[in-house]
Amino acid sequence: MITNMRFALLLLLIFSAVHAQDVKHSMSLGVYYGFGNDIKNKDYNYSSRYFKLQFCTVIKESEKMKYEFLVQPQVDFAEHQLLNLYYVKVDVPNYQEKRLEYGKLKNIKNYSLNFGLIVSKPLSERLNVFMLASTGPMITDTETERLSKGFAFSSVLCVGFSLKIYNSILEFRPNFGHLSNAGLQPLNNGFNSVNLEFGLKVPF
Repeated sequence: MITNMRFALLLLLIFSAVHAQDVKHSMSLGVYYGFGNDIKNKDYNYSSRYFKLQFCTVIKESEKMKYEFLVQPQVDFAEHQLLNLYYVKVDVPNYQEKRLEYGKLKNIKNYSLNFGLIVSKPLSERLNVFMLASTGPMITDTETERLSKGFAFSSVLCVGFSLKIYNSILEFRPNFGHLSNAGLQPLNNGFNSVNLEFGLKVPF
C-alpha cells in the first residue's frame, strides 16, 4: 500500500513538472553537491566535499532582475593536515603534543545552516547569471590548529549560472567559502576555500 502511494506521488510530481512549464513559481527546492580545496599555502592542506539542500522564496521579480531569499542546510566532509608544525608556537601550552596531534591527517564533519540572498539576471529565455551570498551558524566536530571544535560560522560568496530545462533548473556555482568563529572560541584563524558546486533546483 505504501509503495503504491509513493509510486502515485512520484507520477503526480512528474506530471506536474511536465505540465507546469508556463506557471510562475514563487518558491523552489534544490539539491547540490560541491567540492573544493584551501587557497594554496605552505602551512596546511584542507579539502572538502559537501551536500546541501536549498529552500528559496522570491522576494521581488521583474523582467530584468530577480531577488530570492534562501535557507541552506549543509554537511561537509573535510580532510585537514597541518604541514608546518612550527605554526604552533612554543608559547602554546603543550605545544609539542599539539604539533604531533595537529600534524595527523584528520577527517572533519561540519554541519551548517546558511541564510542568504540570490540576485539573478536573465541572459536568455533559459540562461541566467546570478550572485549568491550567504552566512550562518555551523558546528564542527574536530579541533584543528586553525579552528576550535564546536560553534563557528560558515560564509559563501558565489557567481554562477543556471539553465532552465523544462520545469527544472540546472546550476553551476563556483564559489569562495570561509569558516571561522568570529573570535568566540580560542582558535579562530579559520579556513578559506575555493569550491565548485553543481545542483538541480525545482520551482513549485
